[in-house]
Amino acid sequence: MVAPDGPKLPSPAPARSALFGLPPAGRRLPGAARAALAFGAPALIAVSLGHEQQGLMAATGALAVIFGEGQVYRRRWRVIGAAAISLTISALAGGLAGELIQQRLGAGGSHWWQLLIVLLMSAVAVTGTFVNSALRMGPPGGFFFVLAAGVGALIVGHGVPPGQVALWTALGGVSALLMGMSGALTGAHAPEERAVHAAVGAVRDYAALDTLAGDRVDARYSTAMKVQTAWALLDDARHSGDGHLAATLTDAQRLFAEVLHRNGSGNDESDLLFDTGRPAPTPRPSVRYRILRSLSPDSHAVVSANRIGLAAVLAGCSTVALDLGRPDWAVLTVTVLLHQGPDRVRGTYRGVHRIGGTALGLVLFAALYALEPRSWALVLILMTLQFAIEMFVARNYGLAVVFITPLALLIGGGGQYGDMFPVLRDRLLESVIGVVIGLTALWAVDRRAHRRVLLRNDQRVLEVLGHLLRRISPSRVQHDSPPTPRREAPDPHTATPGPPSDPLHEALPEVRVLRRELEFELMGSTLGAIDAAHNEPEWAGAHWTRHQRIRRLGHEVLAATRQVPEQAPGDTAQLGRWSRSLAELA
Repeated sequence: MVAPDGPKLPSPAPARSALFGLPPAGRRLPGAARAALAFGAPALIAVSLGHEQQGLMAATGALAVIFGEGQVYRRRWRVIGAAAISLTISALAGGLAGELIQQRLGAGGSHWWQLLIVLLMSAVAVTGTFVNSALRMGPPGGFFFVLAAGVGALIVGHGVPPGQVALWTALGGVSALLMGMSGALTGAHAPEERAVHAAVGAVRDYAALDTLAGDRVDARYSTAMKVQTAWALLDDARHSGDGHLAATLTDAQRLFAEVLHRNGSGNDESDLLFDTGRPAPTPRPSVRYRILRSLSPDSHAVVSANRIGLAAVLAGCSTVALDLGRPDWAVLTVTVLLHQGPDRVRGTYRGVHRIGGTALGLVLFAALYALEPRSWALVLILMTLQFAIEMFVARNYGLAVVFITPLALLIGGGGQYGDMFPVLRDRLLESVIGVVIGLTALWAVDRRAHRRVLLRNDQRVLEVLGHLLRRISPSRVQHDSPPTPRREAPDPHTATPGPPSDPLHEALPEVRVLRRELEFELMGSTLGAIDAAHNEPEWAGAHWTRHQRIRRLGHEVLAATRQVPEQAPGDTAQLGRWSRSLAELA
């Protein structure tokens, strides 16, 4: 997006390509096969033992394998394990809520008891959205945890005790762990190799772009993100310091920088993740730091969680009031729309995908439902659907919903069949309710949240920069004796950066910790800027120059402090220039 006399801003993908485009599949086939096998293996075992409905819960636990895709194997087992435990807890909570609801309904209670599952799933959606955003974990987000809670409640309604719901979900998680790690047997370094090759390819494609191409801003962001992802995976694999992959990525980054400056992107409009000469990114900050710095009403995590909580409760209550039978479906729809944050344009695209995909998915569901599959046939159909979901979910969400819809409905049905037309009517109506309420919340609730998120993220950059400059200042080093105690994270609510009241005795984290935090905050600043540019380009354009100055200063300090020892002073003249710039921006 280009303002007449303003900076070039990143713009959302055109509606036609976002809604109907289908990027190349790439190397999704192995991951899709692992997801289908992890999904089906425990379910087939359960069916062979005569536990068909329990097998469906095992398939739900096996969804944990999706969270590990793309992660290096040194980290993948932890990610899948954490997802499996979370899915099991969500399913158990859903089972307990479902059991209580069934007891009350069986005793003649009102259908308003279904509000219990609405509140539970809303709480899971809020928690999952906050944690996913705070840790910047990316897809698939908190959707599957909400699904596990809903399925747990439904399966209990078919006579499976909550304890068995949790047990079989956990067994599915074990299957996910085994399948997710199986790729290490044939390619122990395949994830990081693919990430580096993707970054190299993106840099080459960017270098080949016409210098007058209108999409260079968005291509620049996309390329820089791929380079950042590749460095992060190399760090996870402990290969960021040396080796062939690190050298290859360094060469690609150098080419990227050369092309940027050749194309004129090294001026005051530059919104790069890497400036020329930037070293490899630092490791992620601690989980504690990432959670604590998000405990603010102006953080991306809290804004996203608040909005999804409000919309989920409203959507669920609406379906309960209409007595449609499946309030969980409306909550799931809201979760899909809102769990990625305050970007209204992309959220609207997801809403269109949800309605269109659900309508087509209900047609597919009707065809499968008419066959009344059970036992082995049902599991094989679910495996096929899961395979298709993995092939399309990252390429076109609308197509993925076509397969997600029958998958969720067949699992929730527990192998029970009856008149399909009320099911089709109610699920479509619940989806429409969820989309309408979700989009209303996205466009009407806290409409200027993207402004606060960007300003706060830029402020966080300035705060950490202030801490880092004070840590390496000659006056501090002169008066420091033993190294100062390490503190995991600066206070997220500290005042505007400036000289502290007692700088010589302030306990600051080590240089390497502060650099790690600064890198993390700079990435948050970029993500906040993209959201603001998509939601309100005029406002973002007015703040773009200051935002870019903050980012440029941050990257310059990061590059210059790469080799600064803990007790060595920085260059006095350079520190003075940085401090003056910091004071102006603050």
